[in-house]
Amino acid sequence: MQFSNKQVLIVEDQRPFLLLLKGLMHSMGASDVVTKSSAEQAVSLCKKHRFDIVICDLHLGAENKNGYELIEELRTRRLIGPTSVFILISADSARPVVLGSIERRPDDFLIKPFSQVQLKSRIIRAWQKRQFLQHVFNLIEQGEINSAIDQIETLLENPRHYKGHCEQLLVELYWRISQPEKALDVLRDYIDSKPVLWAQVAIGRSYLLLNEYEKAISVAKKILKRNRFNADAHDMLAQAHQALEAGEKALEAIKEAIKLSPFSLPRHFKACEIGRQNDDLILAATSSQAIWDLSKRTVNKKSLHWCGIIRSLLDVAEFAEDKKQRNKYQQEALLTLQRGKFDEHLQKVDREFDVDIFGNIVNARISAIDGKLIDAKRHLNTSQTLLDDKYTEVPTAFIPDSINVMYKLGEYDDALQLDSILSSRGDELDQNSVTMLQAQAKKAQKNLASYQQFNREGIQHYQQQDYERAKASFALAQGFAPVNTGVALNLLQCLLQIAIQEDKAEMKLINECKRLFKLIDDMTLKAPYKEKYENIRDELSKYIGF
Repeated sequence: MQFSNKQVLIVEDQRPFLLLLKGLMHSMGASDVVTKSSAEQAVSLCKKHRFDIVICDLHLGAENKNGYELIEELRTRRLIGPTSVFILISADSARPVVLGSIERRPDDFLIKPFSQVQLKSRIIRAWQKRQFLQHVFNLIEQGEINSAIDQIETLLENPRHYKGHCEQLLVELYWRISQPEKALDVLRDYIDSKPVLWAQVAIGRSYLLLNEYEKAISVAKKILKRNRFNADAHDMLAQAHQALEAGEKALEAIKEAIKLSPFSLPRHFKACEIGRQNDDLILAATSSQAIWDLSKRTVNKKSLHWCGIIRSLLDVAEFAEDKKQRNKYQQEALLTLQRGKFDEHLQKVDREFDVDIFGNIVNARISAIDGKLIDAKRHLNTSQTLLDDKYTEVPTAFIPDSINVMYKLGEYDDALQLDSILSSRGDELDQNSVTMLQAQAKKAQKNLASYQQFNREGIQHYQQQDYERAKASFALAQGFAPVNTGVALNLLQCLLQIAIQEDKAEMKLINECKRLFKLIDDMTLKAPYKEKYENIRDELSKYIGF
């Protein structure tokens, strides 16, 4: 390999080591060597120039983008070519750091100190592998997955030194096109032969995708028998046990995976999912914080992830065993909200995100948790009005918690409308939010069906002028939708008809009208509700005197 015609980028924030690396590359024959002290500078440079070799330190300052985040951004945004080599280096040899580095799939990972011979041999090995697979990588980058598969299979007809790399890549491509059975065919020779770690992990994952959970567990246990520190095997156990409804084992496995390798974004998303499904909401809250910390400087950054921290804290508060614990997590959520106003990362992630509007939604959730449903309705109503005024379309980040409150208030129609908006936006929603919404929808499903049934019956009785039966049906509907505007108006309209028919209003009826009035008055109503309320307001004033 000739270094003289290669463009090299070195990213290192420690000047002495940066100069040492530059000297090493010059000694190897590289003449075009550029150095940068931060990942942010490297990204800007890579937008203008393409480099053949990138050597990057893992730690580039506590508040700056690190080496993990740089490799992810350069690959995702295609700021380096498919044959470019990325070498990650670090002085930290702690197991979580090493595993986190390997999971980012650099071409190689080196622990400081290392020699020129080591650096040179690793670069050459990585370069030769990428050159051998150049055509495959180009096809993948162009989205030609089936053609890439055909190319790899052609290469495998004449096995060479890169046979394992070809098979590994082929397996991953079959997963990508949802054909795990073909991935397993590629791995057949590894099932009963001498264990090869990457192949055993791939076999276990393929079994998971094929819903063969017992086999996945068996493979994971074999891997852990040889290496108890394998986080991938614990991931497998967690997913398989969860699928088999062995919740405690799933929780134990995912917690162990995080303990071994805590710097994986997909792992924390899976922990949130498993935590929520097994009522370990503290695990979901801890991983929600980790998701924000791991994503806020990356291409995966979303204001939705920051919202997820507060949402998960309120979930813990909602199901807390005592008032003291509930207050603790509510205060923690409010403190996180307050800090968000000064969080530079949040502002960079989404300049249009309005923390104050989200604060109204958060206060609505807290009021709902405390049983103060009218206060919750007012906070939510304010947030929805502000959203309509500020945005032409409601941003995704505000929707999950809005839906959460709407379900609790019984505003099912509004919740379903927002859910429909989310469905039309494809993959904008993260898995953490999806899991929460699925749980909320499942919990609300029975109440929704009962509300719809009784409200429909009430409308039928009202149209038949059977106001007493209509009142009973609307009252039952309201039991499943406590502060629902539509059913409150229906019930109020029905009470007024009863009062008109009887030419009087008993105190019980007047008090009920006052209660319903509080649910509706001073709220911003949608056009149909507003018209309906204005039509009955004059008649209502005769009885409650506002």
